[in-house]
This record gives sequence, C-alpha cells and structure tokens, in this order.
Amino acid sequence: MDAASGQGNGTRSEPPSSQFQKIWRADLVCPAEGPPIRGGAVLTRGARVEAVGPAEEIRPDGRPVSDIDFGAAVLIPGLVNAHTHIELSGLEIDPSPIGEWIVRLVREVREWPPHLFLSSSRLGVSASFEAGVTCVGDISASGQSRRILSDMGMRGVIFREVLGLVPGDADSILEKKATHPGEGGGGALRTGMSPHAPYTASLALYRATIRAAGAKGWSTATHLAESPEESRFLDDGGGPFAEVHKALDSPTEGFEPPGLSPVRYLSEGEVLGGIDLAVHCNQTGEEEWALLARAGASVCLCPRSAAFFGHPFADAAGMRRAGVRLCIGTDSRASSPSLSVLEEAAALWEADPKLTAEALLEICTANGAKALGFAGEGVGVITPGGTADLAVVEPPPGEPTELDRIFRPGASVRTTISGGIIRYERAG
Repeated sequence: MDAASGQGNGTRSEPPSSQFQKIWRADLVCPAEGPPIRGGAVLTRGARVEAVGPAEEIRPDGRPVSDIDFGAAVLIPGLVNAHTHIELSGLEIDPSPIGEWIVRLVREVREWPPHLFLSSSRLGVSASFEAGVTCVGDISASGQSRRILSDMGMRGVIFREVLGLVPGDADSILEKKATHPGEGGGGALRTGMSPHAPYTASLALYRATIRAAGAKGWSTATHLAESPEESRFLDDGGGPFAEVHKALDSPTEGFEPPGLSPVRYLSEGEVLGGIDLAVHCNQTGEEEWALLARAGASVCLCPRSAAFFGHPFADAAGMRRAGVRLCIGTDSRASSPSLSVLEEAAALWEADPKLTAEALLEICTANGAKALGFAGEGVGVITPGGTADLAVVEPPPGEPTELDRIFRPGASVRTTISGGIIRYERAG
C-alpha cells in the first residue's frame, strides 16, 4: 500500500468525523502563540481544535473522548515549509556551482513525463509528513504536484512558476499558465503565482503576474538575491548566469542590466510591493532589509540550500532587527539533504544563536502560515477554532522534554496530524 492510502511506510489515516472528540496529551505543549504548557493537551473535534491547556482542565466531563498520550514529547503546531519544490523530491544533484547546477537540473526535468513528476511529488509529501510538516509553499513548474498534495491531505499554496526574460513575451507566457481545473483561492490547497527570479523574469512579467494574482486573490512568491551570480548578472549582464541562458537557449532580447541589487531592482521597478514571499535574500544588507520591510514581504530563509551552493548566508539577525518577518523553507531535495524543517531550523539557529527557542518555533510555524496567507485560520498555531494540524516531537534520547531540544540532532518526529487525522506515525 502507498502513503496516500495512509498505510505502510510509517503512515496511517482514519476517517474524519465532525463529531468525534480526541484529546492529545504530551509532557509539553507549545501552541506557538502563547507560553508552553507543562502537562498540556489539545482537545479536537473532527478537523478543528476546541481547546488547549492543562489536560485536567480541558477534558470534557461525562462525554466519551479518545485519549492519546504521547508522554515525554513536545506537541507543537504542524510545521510550515514555506518554500519547497515538492515535484523535485525524487531528484538529487551533486553540489556544484549554481550555474552548472541549474543547467543540469533543467535538462533533466525537461525530459520527465508527467508520471515522474507525480511519483516524485508523492515522495516529497510522504517525507514532509514524516518531518512533521502539515503546510507547504510549493513551487511547481509542471503543475503535477497539486494532485498528490490533495490526495495525501497536505495543506498549502501551490505557486505556479513563470519564467521569461523578454519583456514582450509576458502576456503569452501567462496565457500558457492559465488556471487549471481545481485551482482556486480558498480551502486547504490554494493557488499562487511565482515569477521565478529577477535573472529569469522580466519586470513586465513580474507586473503581469502580480496583476493576474491580485485579480484572483492569490499569493505571490519569488526567488530573490539568492547568489552572488544573480547580483553579477543584474549588475552587468555577465557571469555564470549569462552562460546559463546560452546553454539553455533562453531568450534574453530586450533585457538591459539595471546595475542594481536584486531587491532594489524590484523595488525601483515598482513590483516589490506585490510580492508576498521573497525566498533566500542571502545577498542583502540594511538598505534591502528596509525595502523588504516597507514592502511588507516575508522572507523565507533556506540555510542548508545556501550551504549546498557555498553562498554567503543571509544575516538573519540583521533582518529581524530591521523588522522583516522571517519564515523557513527547505528548498528542493536537489539542493538540500532532506525536507526537514527542524533540521533547517537547527542550521538557522547556528547562524543566529540569539534566537530564542520560542522565536525559532514561530519562524517554523506561525510566520510561515502568515506568509502563505493562512493567518487567522489557526494554521501554524494551536488555538481554539483553528485547524487541528499538530506535530509531536521527541527530544534526543536522554534529554529533558524542553522546546529547545526539538531543534537538536537526535530529535525525531513521532506523529504528524493534519485536519485531525494522523498522517504519519513512526513505526515501532
């Protein structure tokens, strides 16, 4: 049996009920919007949270309720992977300079038939649930990941990726990305749009995409200031990314290097304010942080992807001081060792050691939910009326049940619950 059926590979599922109550207990419950609760519990009915607090205070009187006690574990909101490429989860490419890596990646996936995108997406969703993730910001070039995300019960936004550096091609590019059946702006799975990056999408394409997304109420995302190579291309049109366009026969007619940093380029082009989620932002400083904060864009950091390419990593502490909302993502399996948000968070904590465990949890949950447009719906937090998306994490063996321990090597996800349904349960 496959993971979508909820059997095998440590996963299981059960039919939801809008009337059935469950109480999920753990030695420590961390709602992410309030203080940790020692000996806490979460009461759910069907797909919704009814109460959170000390177990003895929220247990219903005189009514049958299923009682699940996880013991020495930390119960947190389902983790939010704000930036990933689910459809590339079956692809691994050895580390190499980013220009060479892009050429190898594109040439590989150009040859994939739809069923390979589907099977690769299935691997990605299974790995995500195993990592405690219940919500994703998925960048999709093929459009095939939606079916798997829906079938397996994952929440999130599927960003339809658009590329094209020739300004006059913007409208025709968008026409090819016309809405597919099943796409929409509400529910567990939503649609977004993503101009790929300033070195692959013209300002005209950014503007057209932002207009189209705005008309439908969709979120927007873009890769931004990821690498020195990107900055070089926008500065003078040369370097490895110029070679990428040649190797992939990517038209560049009409593109004029602006001589600006990537963030300033989008800001002065009057498109930065239309971007909800800016991914990476490694090559940024105080000027760019002020522009991002003023635009209201969330920044998704992918520390292990930066390490994969050897890029200087973003100054997360500086961004926080500048008032930029941070969330976290794994990028794809083609540039990261796993789809584990907790492992990504451990790498971020190493880079920004002044983060508190509570702030790090918020980056991994509530902030990602806000960046993806799920604010106010109880995604990324444990709150009455919110969705029953939970993750149960055990600290490393022999260590105390404290929040900070879930971000350390040896911590492991025991159970993942989405919409009140167990989607993953570790075997044994």
